[in-house]
Amino acid sequence: MDSFDLFKLDGHALRIFASVCETGSVSRTAEIVDLNQSTISHTLEKMRTALRDPLFVKSGRGITPTEKALAILPRVQKILSDIEGLVAPEKYDATFDFKPVVIAIPTPALHADMKRVHARLLEVEPSVTFELKRMAPSSAVSTLLSNDDADLAITVAGNRYPATLDHCRYGRDDFVIFYDPECRDPVATVEAYAEANHAVVGFGSGGKSVVERAIAEAGIKRKVSLVSPTTSMLGDLIKGTNIIATMPRQLANSIYRNLSFCAPPLKLPTLNYDLVWHRRYEHSGRNTWLRKLVLEARETGEQTG
Repeated sequence: MDSFDLFKLDGHALRIFASVCETGSVSRTAEIVDLNQSTISHTLEKMRTALRDPLFVKSGRGITPTEKALAILPRVQKILSDIEGLVAPEKYDATFDFKPVVIAIPTPALHADMKRVHARLLEVEPSVTFELKRMAPSSAVSTLLSNDDADLAITVAGNRYPATLDHCRYGRDDFVIFYDPECRDPVATVEAYAEANHAVVGFGSGGKSVVERAIAEAGIKRKVSLVSPTTSMLGDLIKGTNIIATMPRQLANSIYRNLSFCAPPLKLPTLNYDLVWHRRYEHSGRNTWLRKLVLEARETGEQTG
Protein backbone atom coordinates (compact mmCIF):
# COMPACT_ATOMS: atom_id res chain seq x y z
CA MET A 1 0.00 0.00 0.00
CA ASP A 2 2.88 2.39 0.83
CA SER A 3 4.35 1.94 -2.64
CA PHE A 4 1.14 2.73 -4.57
CA ASP A 5 1.81 5.33 -7.24
CA LEU A 6 -0.94 7.99 -7.10
CA PHE A 7 -0.25 8.90 -10.71
CA LYS A 8 -1.78 5.57 -11.69
CA LEU A 9 -5.16 7.12 -10.86
CA ASP A 10 -6.31 8.28 -14.27
CA GLY A 11 -9.15 10.57 -15.32
CA HIS A 12 -11.37 7.54 -15.81
CA ALA A 13 -11.06 6.58 -12.13
CA LEU A 14 -11.59 10.16 -10.98
CA ARG A 15 -14.73 10.46 -13.10
CA ILE A 16 -16.19 7.31 -11.54
CA PHE A 17 -15.34 8.53 -8.04
CA ALA A 18 -16.99 11.92 -8.64
CA SER A 19 -20.09 10.35 -10.17
CA VAL A 20 -20.58 7.96 -7.24
CA CYS A 21 -20.19 10.91 -4.85
CA GLU A 22 -22.76 12.96 -6.75
CA THR A 23 -25.31 10.19 -7.32
CA GLY A 24 -24.77 8.06 -4.21
CA SER A 25 -25.19 5.02 -6.42
CA VAL A 26 -22.86 2.54 -8.13
CA SER A 27 -25.64 1.39 -10.47
CA ARG A 28 -26.52 4.93 -11.55
CA THR A 29 -22.84 5.68 -12.17
CA ALA A 30 -22.58 2.51 -14.28
CA GLU A 31 -25.40 3.85 -16.47
CA ILE A 32 -23.82 7.30 -16.79
CA VAL A 33 -20.35 6.07 -17.79
CA ASP A 34 -21.71 3.05 -19.70
CA LEU A 35 -19.79 0.39 -17.76
CA ASN A 36 -20.85 -2.61 -15.71
CA GLN A 37 -21.10 -2.40 -11.92
CA SER A 38 -18.17 -4.75 -11.31
CA THR A 39 -15.87 -2.37 -13.21
CA ILE A 40 -17.13 0.53 -11.11
CA SER A 41 -16.52 -1.42 -7.90
CA HIS A 42 -13.03 -2.47 -9.03
CA THR A 43 -12.12 1.16 -9.80
CA LEU A 44 -13.38 2.34 -6.43
CA GLU A 45 -11.33 -0.35 -4.71
CA LYS A 46 -8.23 0.93 -6.50
CA MET A 47 -8.95 4.43 -5.26
CA ARG A 48 -9.53 3.20 -1.71
CA THR A 49 -6.10 1.60 -1.78
CA ALA A 50 -4.45 4.72 -3.17
CA LEU A 51 -6.16 7.14 -0.78
CA ARG A 52 -6.17 4.83 2.26
CA ASP A 53 -9.80 5.48 3.03
CA PRO A 54 -13.04 3.50 2.50
CA LEU A 55 -14.40 6.56 0.63
CA PHE A 56 -18.00 5.30 0.83
CA VAL A 57 -20.11 3.65 3.52
CA LYS A 58 -23.55 2.05 3.30
CA SER A 59 -26.52 4.30 4.01
CA GLY A 60 -29.92 2.64 3.70
CA ARG A 61 -30.17 1.22 0.20
CA GLY A 62 -27.42 3.45 -1.12
CA ILE A 63 -23.98 4.65 -0.11
CA THR A 64 -22.70 7.94 1.22
CA PRO A 65 -19.24 9.53 0.89
CA THR A 66 -16.89 9.54 3.86
CA GLU A 67 -15.46 12.76 5.28
CA LYS A 68 -12.29 12.34 3.24
CA ALA A 69 -14.22 11.67 0.03
CA LEU A 70 -16.23 14.89 0.50
CA ALA A 71 -13.03 16.81 1.25
CA ILE A 72 -11.31 15.81 -2.00
CA LEU A 73 -14.41 15.90 -4.23
CA PRO A 74 -14.13 19.61 -5.18
CA ARG A 75 -10.51 19.12 -6.25
CA VAL A 76 -11.40 16.02 -8.26
CA GLN A 77 -14.26 17.91 -9.95
CA LYS A 78 -11.92 20.73 -10.92
CA ILE A 79 -9.37 18.28 -12.37
CA LEU A 80 -12.10 16.61 -14.42
CA SER A 81 -13.42 19.94 -15.68
CA ASP A 82 -9.95 20.99 -16.77
CA ILE A 83 -9.42 17.68 -18.58
CA GLU A 84 -12.83 17.75 -20.27
CA GLY A 85 -12.28 21.35 -21.33
CA LEU A 86 -9.18 20.42 -23.33
CA VAL A 87 -11.25 19.07 -26.20
CA ALA A 88 -13.15 21.82 -27.96
CA PRO A 89 -14.19 22.16 -31.59
CA GLU A 90 -12.53 25.08 -33.38
CA LYS A 91 -15.57 25.81 -35.52
CA TYR A 92 -19.29 25.38 -34.97
CA ASP A 93 -22.15 25.50 -37.46
CA ALA A 94 -25.60 25.32 -35.85
CA THR A 95 -27.23 24.35 -39.15
CA PHE A 96 -25.50 20.96 -38.96
CA ASP A 97 -26.30 20.35 -35.28
CA PHE A 98 -29.40 18.24 -34.76
CA LYS A 99 -28.91 17.67 -31.05
CA PRO A 100 -31.79 19.05 -28.92
CA VAL A 101 -31.14 22.31 -27.10
CA VAL A 102 -32.05 21.95 -23.42
CA ILE A 103 -32.23 24.85 -20.97
CA ALA A 104 -33.28 24.62 -17.33
CA ILE A 105 -35.07 27.60 -15.77
CA PRO A 106 -36.20 28.26 -12.19
CA THR A 107 -39.43 30.16 -12.89
CA PRO A 108 -42.09 30.76 -15.57
CA ALA A 109 -41.18 34.45 -15.24
CA LEU A 110 -38.52 33.70 -17.88
CA HIS A 111 -41.19 32.49 -20.33
CA ALA A 112 -40.87 35.54 -22.60
CA ASP A 113 -37.07 35.20 -22.67
CA MET A 114 -37.31 31.57 -23.69
CA LYS A 115 -39.77 32.42 -26.48
CA ARG A 116 -37.16 34.78 -27.94
CA VAL A 117 -34.48 32.09 -27.62
CA HIS A 118 -36.72 29.59 -29.40
CA ALA A 119 -37.48 32.06 -32.18
CA ARG A 120 -33.77 32.64 -32.78
CA LEU A 121 -33.04 28.92 -32.81
CA LEU A 122 -35.76 28.38 -35.41
CA GLU A 123 -34.25 31.10 -37.60
CA VAL A 124 -30.97 29.17 -37.64
CA GLU A 125 -32.34 25.63 -37.84
CA PRO A 126 -36.14 25.21 -38.30
CA SER A 127 -36.03 21.54 -37.32
CA VAL A 128 -34.34 22.13 -33.96
CA THR A 129 -35.88 20.58 -30.83
CA PHE A 130 -36.01 23.05 -27.96
CA GLU A 131 -36.64 21.62 -24.50
CA LEU A 132 -37.25 23.59 -21.32
CA LYS A 133 -36.84 22.00 -17.92
CA ARG A 134 -38.13 23.39 -14.66
CA MET A 135 -35.30 23.39 -12.16
CA ALA A 136 -36.47 23.25 -8.55
CA PRO A 137 -34.71 23.53 -6.25
CA SER A 138 -31.85 25.64 -7.60
CA SER A 139 -29.38 23.41 -5.75
CA ALA A 140 -30.08 20.75 -8.40
CA VAL A 141 -28.11 22.71 -11.00
CA SER A 142 -24.83 20.86 -10.35
CA THR A 143 -26.29 17.39 -10.89
CA LEU A 144 -28.32 18.56 -13.88
CA LEU A 145 -25.32 19.97 -15.74
CA SER A 146 -22.85 17.30 -14.62
CA ASN A 147 -25.12 14.58 -16.03
CA ASP A 148 -25.57 16.49 -19.32
CA ASP A 149 -29.32 16.73 -18.68
CA ALA A 150 -29.21 20.35 -19.85
CA ASP A 151 -26.90 22.53 -21.95
CA LEU A 152 -27.43 25.60 -19.80
CA ALA A 153 -29.25 26.56 -16.63
CA ILE A 154 -30.56 29.87 -15.38
CA THR A 155 -30.60 30.15 -11.61
CA VAL A 156 -31.41 32.73 -8.97
CA ALA A 157 -28.09 34.37 -8.13
CA GLY A 158 -26.54 34.03 -4.70
CA ASN A 159 -25.84 30.30 -4.73
CA ARG A 160 -22.32 28.97 -4.31
CA TYR A 161 -21.37 26.97 -7.38
CA PRO A 162 -19.00 23.97 -7.32
CA ALA A 163 -15.68 24.12 -9.16
CA THR A 164 -17.21 22.15 -12.06
CA LEU A 165 -19.51 25.02 -13.03
CA ASP A 166 -18.98 28.47 -14.47
CA HIS A 167 -21.46 31.32 -14.68
CA CYS A 168 -22.09 34.90 -15.72
CA ARG A 169 -24.73 37.49 -14.95
CA TYR A 170 -27.95 36.84 -16.84
CA GLY A 171 -30.33 39.58 -15.73
CA ARG A 172 -32.60 40.86 -13.01
CA ASP A 173 -36.23 41.29 -12.11
CA ASP A 174 -38.27 43.11 -9.49
CA PHE A 175 -41.10 41.87 -7.33
CA VAL A 176 -44.49 43.51 -7.87
CA ILE A 177 -48.00 42.93 -6.56
CA PHE A 178 -50.42 41.30 -9.00
CA TYR A 179 -54.17 41.78 -8.57
CA ASP A 180 -57.45 41.77 -10.48
CA PRO A 181 -58.46 45.44 -11.07
CA GLU A 182 -62.10 44.44 -11.41
CA CYS A 183 -62.11 43.14 -7.83
CA ARG A 184 -59.84 45.48 -5.91
CA ASP A 185 -57.65 48.62 -5.98
CA PRO A 186 -53.85 48.68 -6.06
CA VAL A 187 -52.06 48.17 -2.75
CA ALA A 188 -50.81 51.60 -1.73
CA THR A 189 -49.71 51.23 1.90
CA VAL A 190 -47.94 48.74 4.13
CA GLU A 191 -51.11 48.51 6.21
CA ALA A 192 -53.17 47.59 3.15
CA TYR A 193 -50.56 45.00 2.21
CA ALA A 194 -50.69 43.40 5.67
CA GLU A 195 -54.49 43.34 5.70
CA ALA A 196 -54.87 41.86 2.19
CA ASN A 197 -55.50 38.22 1.36
CA HIS A 198 -52.32 36.77 -0.18
CA ALA A 199 -51.66 33.93 -2.59
CA VAL A 200 -48.36 32.02 -2.66
CA VAL A 201 -46.84 29.11 -4.53
CA GLY A 202 -46.23 26.05 -2.35
CA PHE A 203 -43.06 24.41 -3.66
CA GLY A 204 -42.92 21.98 -0.75
CA SER A 205 -39.25 22.73 0.01
CA GLY A 206 -39.95 23.77 3.58
CA GLY A 207 -37.67 26.83 3.40
CA LYS A 208 -38.76 30.46 3.28
CA SER A 209 -38.86 32.28 -0.03
CA VAL A 210 -37.02 35.56 -0.69
CA VAL A 211 -40.30 37.45 -0.29
CA GLU A 212 -41.20 35.67 2.95
CA ARG A 213 -37.83 36.52 4.48
CA ALA A 214 -38.12 40.18 3.47
CA ILE A 215 -41.64 40.45 4.91
CA ALA A 216 -40.54 38.84 8.16
CA GLU A 217 -37.57 41.20 8.45
CA ALA A 218 -39.93 44.14 7.97
CA GLY A 219 -42.03 42.87 10.87
CA ILE A 220 -45.11 42.38 8.70
CA LYS A 221 -47.56 39.54 9.16
CA ARG A 222 -49.64 38.65 6.13
CA LYS A 223 -52.64 36.42 5.72
CA VAL A 224 -52.06 33.62 3.20
CA SER A 225 -55.50 32.59 1.98
CA LEU A 226 -54.47 30.68 -1.15
CA VAL A 227 -51.61 28.24 -1.83
CA SER A 228 -51.12 27.11 -5.43
CA PRO A 229 -48.95 24.20 -6.60
CA THR A 230 -47.68 26.17 -9.62
CA THR A 231 -47.02 29.79 -10.57
CA SER A 232 -49.28 29.65 -13.62
CA MET A 233 -52.20 28.20 -11.67
CA LEU A 234 -51.82 30.90 -9.02
CA GLY A 235 -52.37 33.65 -11.61
CA ASP A 236 -55.52 31.97 -12.84
CA LEU A 237 -56.85 31.38 -9.33
CA ILE A 238 -56.58 35.00 -8.15
CA LYS A 239 -58.43 36.25 -11.25
CA GLY A 240 -61.94 37.22 -10.14
CA THR A 241 -60.95 37.59 -6.46
CA ASN A 242 -59.55 40.31 -4.20
CA ILE A 243 -56.45 38.20 -3.48
CA ILE A 244 -53.00 39.61 -4.27
CA ALA A 245 -49.73 37.85 -5.16
CA THR A 246 -46.17 39.18 -4.78
CA MET A 247 -44.35 37.77 -7.79
CA PRO A 248 -41.64 38.65 -10.36
CA ARG A 249 -42.65 41.48 -12.66
CA GLN A 250 -41.77 39.60 -15.85
CA LEU A 251 -44.79 37.36 -15.35
CA ALA A 252 -46.81 40.31 -16.65
CA ASN A 253 -45.32 39.65 -20.09
CA SER A 254 -46.73 36.14 -20.27
CA ILE A 255 -48.98 34.12 -17.99
CA TYR A 256 -50.10 37.07 -15.79
CA ARG A 257 -50.95 39.38 -18.68
CA ASN A 258 -54.65 39.33 -17.66
CA LEU A 259 -53.83 40.85 -14.28
CA SER A 260 -52.70 44.32 -13.23
CA PHE A 261 -49.73 45.01 -11.00
CA CYS A 262 -48.39 47.75 -8.77
CA ALA A 263 -45.15 48.46 -6.95
CA PRO A 264 -44.98 47.02 -3.43
CA PRO A 265 -45.31 49.54 -0.54
CA LEU A 266 -42.34 47.92 1.21
CA LYS A 267 -38.73 47.28 0.28
CA LEU A 268 -38.24 43.92 -1.41
CA PRO A 269 -34.95 42.51 -2.76
CA THR A 270 -34.08 42.52 -6.44
CA LEU A 271 -34.26 39.11 -8.10
CA ASN A 272 -30.95 38.48 -9.88
CA TYR A 273 -30.29 35.59 -12.25
CA ASP A 274 -27.12 33.77 -13.37
CA LEU A 275 -26.52 31.82 -16.57
CA VAL A 276 -24.67 28.63 -15.61
CA TRP A 277 -22.84 25.97 -17.64
CA HIS A 278 -20.44 23.09 -16.99
CA ARG A 279 -16.76 23.94 -17.26
CA ARG A 280 -16.16 21.00 -19.58
CA TYR A 281 -17.97 23.10 -22.20
CA GLU A 282 -16.20 26.38 -21.40
CA HIS A 283 -14.58 26.45 -24.86
CA SER A 284 -17.10 24.29 -26.69
CA GLY A 285 -18.16 25.88 -29.96
CA ARG A 286 -21.76 24.76 -29.48
CA ASN A 287 -22.08 25.87 -25.87
CA THR A 288 -20.32 29.18 -26.50
CA TRP A 289 -22.64 29.92 -29.41
CA LEU A 290 -25.69 28.98 -27.35
CA ARG A 291 -24.64 31.13 -24.39
CA LYS A 292 -24.21 34.11 -26.69
CA LEU A 293 -27.63 33.53 -28.26
CA VAL A 294 -29.35 33.30 -24.86
CA LEU A 295 -27.68 36.47 -23.54
CA GLU A 296 -28.49 38.40 -26.73
CA ALA A 297 -32.13 37.32 -26.50
CA ARG A 298 -32.23 38.54 -22.92
CA GLU A 299 -30.66 41.87 -23.89
CA THR A 300 -33.23 42.31 -26.64
CA GLY A 301 -36.01 41.76 -24.13
CA GLU A 302 -34.57 44.33 -21.72
CA GLN A 303 -34.28 46.91 -24.49
CA THR A 304 -37.85 46.41 -25.72
CA GLY A 305 -39.42 45.76 -22.30
